[in-house]
Amino acid sequence: MPKKVRRAVWVGSWILSILIAFTVWAQGTPPVSKEKTVSDKDEAAVAVVEGTKIYERDLQMTIREMRRQFGDKESAKESPEALRRKALDQFLAVELLYQEGKALNLPEVDKQVGAMWTAAEKQAGSKEKFEEQLTKEGMTMEQARDNIKKNIYVRAVINQKIHPLVKVSDAELQAAYQANLEKYRHGELIGARHILIQVPKDATEEQKKQAKEKIESVLKEAQAGKDFSELAKTHSDCPSKTRGGDLGYFGKGRMVPAFETAALALKEGEISPVVETQFGFHLIQVYGKKPPGITPLQEVSQQVEAQVKNEKFQKTVNEYVADLRKKAKVEILDPTLK
Repeated sequence: MPKKVRRAVWVGSWILSILIAFTVWAQGTPPVSKEKTVSDKDEAAVAVVEGTKIYERDLQMTIREMRRQFGDKESAKESPEALRRKALDQFLAVELLYQEGKALNLPEVDKQVGAMWTAAEKQAGSKEKFEEQLTKEGMTMEQARDNIKKNIYVRAVINQKIHPLVKVSDAELQAAYQANLEKYRHGELIGARHILIQVPKDATEEQKKQAKEKIESVLKEAQAGKDFSELAKTHSDCPSKTRGGDLGYFGKGRMVPAFETAALALKEGEISPVVETQFGFHLIQVYGKKPPGITPLQEVSQQVEAQVKNEKFQKTVNEYVADLRKKAKVEILDPTLK
């Protein structure tokens, strides 16, 4: 099932990565088992949260989705009982957030569900293919629609009630930066801009010849004194053309070998001869060099802030769910899950 479709119909699959009650597993995707669908009447509930029953099949589907999201290597170290308890915690967390979301009185939820359903069918290729994928996942259309609705409500709680609680002060930003200085240590950095004349992978010799002739013509203009940035805006096939071909500062290992070798050989202000890579033909101009050192906070502040916010967000979500669980009526019916 395509990722976009899966995100729409799987309750909590996207939230697995932020609920820190669970082990973050390595990469890996197990096959989905085709288990027999069991009706509510034929199966005893393993738990009840605020009147909503949770069944064993819910736990097993959650375990499969946890494995699909984070991998299966580390899960082998977990006992079946431990995995079931984690799955129950996950299911309870999503259910509590969903019930909290229903109190928000969101407008036109059914309309949003319809739009997401239509988008999911389109992503799958057709209505029939979408229904076929749901069947393979052991999910009915009714369950999928309910899951889409739950995702809408849960996201609303995250956005409206939890995100506003996550703020990063200047002191926290500075502390996080100082604690990870080695992470921001770098070798020599080169500031460069380039012009790319792209060559398709399946290009003919004639196309390659035309591309090379074009880049050589641009090189002559640059050597004649025309502004390199303006030439990049006019001729380059790289998205960086909007910035005059500016690639910013980069160190070893950031660019493809041929490009990196040519850039490192240039002095500040110099323009390279034509450089060929798998992307096509390039001209490179180095506009600055920085010696080895540590990148100052002001240059990585957004990166540091994102890291701190993510950590605080995980903690805040966990605390918020724990508080909801304290207030909620949760009954564990299966003794092995207590």
